[in-house]
Amino acid sequence: MGTEIEDIKSKLNIVDVLGEYLRLDKAGSNYRALCPFHNEKSPSFMVSEERQMWKCFGCGKGGDIFSFVMEIEGLEFREALKTLAEKAGVKLQGYSPQKAKEKNRIGEILELATKFYEVQLWKGEGKEKILPYLRERGLKDETIREFRLGYAPRGWRNAIQFLTGRGYKIEEIAKTGLLVEKKDAYRDSNLRIHSNSRIHESHEEDIRRFEDSRTFADSNRFYDRFRDRVMFPIADYSGRVVGYSARVAPGADESQAKYVNTPETEVYHKSKILYGIDKARMEIKQRDWALLVEGNMDVIAASQAGIRNVIAVSGTALTEDQVNIIKRYTKNIKMFFDMDSAGQLATRKSIKLCFAAEMNVKIVELSAGKDAADIAREDPKKLLEAIRDSRGAMEYILLKAFSRFEKNEAEGKKKIAADVLDMIAGIENEVEKNYWIKKLSQELEINETALTDTLKKANLRSRIRRSEESADAAGSPDGKNLADRKKIEILADEIIGLMLSFQGVWKRVVEKEAAALAFSKDSLLNILVKDGQSLGFDFGKLVDFLRQEGKEKERARAEKIYFEKKYRLDLNNNLEEIFIENPLLELEQIIKGIKIEIKKEKLLKITTDLKMAEEKKDKGAVELLKSEFKKISDEAFNLTQ
Repeated sequence: MGTEIEDIKSKLNIVDVLGEYLRLDKAGSNYRALCPFHNEKSPSFMVSEERQMWKCFGCGKGGDIFSFVMEIEGLEFREALKTLAEKAGVKLQGYSPQKAKEKNRIGEILELATKFYEVQLWKGEGKEKILPYLRERGLKDETIREFRLGYAPRGWRNAIQFLTGRGYKIEEIAKTGLLVEKKDAYRDSNLRIHSNSRIHESHEEDIRRFEDSRTFADSNRFYDRFRDRVMFPIADYSGRVVGYSARVAPGADESQAKYVNTPETEVYHKSKILYGIDKARMEIKQRDWALLVEGNMDVIAASQAGIRNVIAVSGTALTEDQVNIIKRYTKNIKMFFDMDSAGQLATRKSIKLCFAAEMNVKIVELSAGKDAADIAREDPKKLLEAIRDSRGAMEYILLKAFSRFEKNEAEGKKKIAADVLDMIAGIENEVEKNYWIKKLSQELEINETALTDTLKKANLRSRIRRSEESADAAGSPDGKNLADRKKIEILADEIIGLMLSFQGVWKRVVEKEAAALAFSKDSLLNILVKDGQSLGFDFGKLVDFLRQEGKEKERARAEKIYFEKKYRLDLNNNLEEIFIENPLLELEQIIKGIKIEIKKEKLLKITTDLKMAEEKKDKGAVELLKSEFKKISDEAFNLTQ
């Protein structure tokens, strides 16, 4: 596959590929644009034609053509590879890295499980128990089949037995999220097995029994996650099942969670999934608007009523990733959430996210207690009318605020202003923002300047908060606050940056400094040391290697560190290369710093041990530790000279 990636890159110019999505303007020897991944008014998105790389200095994202297509289209690497291969006219050969195999197996298992649940609904226990319930909810048989609804029967091991009987290993099935692990039961059974083996280890028959019981324990430590539940398969944009939302069966124990969803897996990421997107996306594109509802039944019922461009957040609040997915197909969205307090809060948060992405938002309203599924079942025409009569989001917010507070009282004016300005602050378009400030001013009979000043203060506080959050999140690859990171971890980042930017530094580290970095648990640094030689100390080959190995976290981090070490924006907002006069000397200083930090950590441990030895009055240990402390202190001091 490495050759295929290289062929694609050689035949496609990054400027041409990104130019299909963005308006790129020449900036010296590079190009720049407004970043498509966050909202900005001044372009900080840079494209280097020479390096065939892109980087946003605003949100920190960056990479090559594959990274860009994956990010903007919401695709997995394999999908982006196919897309770009077609564009480049490159024929893909056999592709079977381990990660891809695992994902394929997960997909096969989920597809088979979905068929199993469908059979249980139409021919098994669900035929008498669940089908009547779904029909009572107003669903037609063809709709139930279209959305592939199913039934997970009662019992703890139905799915396990079915899937293992089809040749899948228990560990493979566990990766789909279909199972729950009984860790305590497994530990106890292992203790019994090992105990028995010690007693009877001389007997051949007992050894055979031990092997059989160990196999049973391995299988028996899992049970089915979904039991006696109506199954709603969740698919990605292409229609492949990636997970489930499972509703407790009617008449079952209602004290359980009403819905149980698939946990995060290799293929299911709830913040990036929209229920129904596979069936709705083309309709959304053609009609140029999307109806966003709360739940699975809302999607199914609305679709049956003829509204095919409908999707749901399905068990999570609307996320930025989901908004970006919708934005691929349309900038117009109509929200239909419950009218209760939770629904109203979700509506406000969702409106803010959509405003930030410069989406056009309308709100669909119905009487309290009614959701899309109820109305679609009782009176589909009323649902269509409600959608047709939807209000603009700001008009909706304004009316809600004036209905909650008294506009003729000072305290009421203050609350209305705070409530509405909180939403106006998220509007990116200045003309639209000024329109609503003026509207609010007229309704409250307050000077526009007072509202504008209040809005500026709110915006400033918001920017400061976001800046602090971004700084914290960017502090380390695992999201630790920068202040919480050890200095040795920060120095490791510095070494990685030098190695990626300068082949000579990378080679020097591998050949002469590897021992100094043996302490490190940093996965990326260890890859650079271990595989640097075979990669020819080449950054581009490293990125391709990490991608083939499915190490997306390390790949994204490598690209981020590389750009931050290699480039910056000058005073004219142009991309310029950072000049380092003597990178090998800088490497020497960083290595020295790491050695000092290692010794500091040793001294800290000795200090703790010394305190314990003194408390125990262990004179021998005290003397030994003091001697060791002096030795390491001297070594650390010599390093600083």
